Amino acid sequence: MRQGPVAQDGDRQGEPFSVAMVFGISGIDPLEWDACAAGKGPFLRHAYLSAVEDSGLAGPDNGWRPAHMIVRDELGLTVGAAPLYLRDRSTDEFWPDQAWIDGFQASGGRYFPKLVMEVPYTPVTGARILLREGAPSGVADALTGAMRSLAHNHGLSSIHVSFPDEEDRARFEKAGWLTRHTVDYEWRNAGYGDFTEFTAALSSRRRSVMLWERRKIIESGVRIRDVPGGRVGEADVAVFLDLLADLHSRRGRRQALTMDFVLRLCAAFGDAVTLTFAESGGVAIGALLTMEGDDCLYVRSWGAREGAQLVHFEICYYRTVERAIARGLSRVDSGRGGPHKLARGFLPKLSHACHWFLYTNMRRAVAEGLELDNAKVLAAYAQEQARSPFRQQAGG
Repeated sequence: MRQGPVAQDGDRQGEPFSVAMVFGISGIDPLEWDACAAGKGPFLRHAYLSAVEDSGLAGPDNGWRPAHMIVRDELGLTVGAAPLYLRDRSTDEFWPDQAWIDGFQASGGRYFPKLVMEVPYTPVTGARILLREGAPSGVADALTGAMRSLAHNHGLSSIHVSFPDEEDRARFEKAGWLTRHTVDYEWRNAGYGDFTEFTAALSSRRRSVMLWERRKIIESGVRIRDVPGGRVGEADVAVFLDLLADLHSRRGRRQALTMDFVLRLCAAFGDAVTLTFAESGGVAIGALLTMEGDDCLYVRSWGAREGAQLVHFEICYYRTVERAIARGLSRVDSGRGGPHKLARGFLPKLSHACHWFLYTNMRRAVAEGLELDNAKVLAAYAQEQARSPFRQQAGG
């Protein structure tokens, strides 16, 4: 195992911990990592991070240098871990920081490299401090202390934690880190027996629009085909990536996913991965990659030709809800943003990022901006909550 310097924050508090930095997930035993990531979603598993890193997706060419941390007890057992990357750019991230970069560098500072705690290319809320079941108290503090020590020792401008769950967010806020909010959407299963029962819970207006949209897809003759991950081949991935690139180019974004990554993902997770294709006249016009795990169906990557809006609604929302109900899953995570999701039965939720800065003046400047930005987000969140697509108790 290739390891970096060992930070002894835990030892200074009287805890018999050692914290090591490992420059790649391949340098960590899968069983040890997964013992800490168990029950925390498929994207934190060793196999997923391996697919991201070994394919080069999260590699030096794309500005990602793995710097994962693990905590061992006095017997050498791994009791905690954290997915960490040193970044020399901010491309392919979901929390814009260009204003911070410009401000810091204008004052003569060096913003990069920065340290990020996240799962690359994966805007899914989850644990970021991974604790083995029964881990002794102090492990989380040892990890966060080691992160700060790394930043101090190497002059890193900042540390950024993307999409932490509520427990980790509370940890960072208690330690004085800054929090930023955004509004995302998820579908929640209220024990529906089938899709019809779900639509019956909607307001009459929303139900009518939804049924009209689904009917238009049927009348158009669009054929929808699911390919389980265990049967996905290179030809399927090539079509999927072509559609993904088409959509991204129209939106002025970079399409980062590769054939190697998707094939590794399917090989590692099998039928927990699904590629869904929409075809018109035998030609694919839309494709969606989903993953299932820990009682949730995750909508991950969508690609389509221009003009496939109703196909988008059908595949990304209505059919994922049908699948979740049929499989008894508790929710569908729809990915980043999208107020249009509310009308399709997906409810708003707050997602977060937490930030630590090496220099006090930079922290102060960012804090002032975040206070205003967060107030706007929270106001928008309240408005979205008030616009529920579901029937009110008095009738809909």
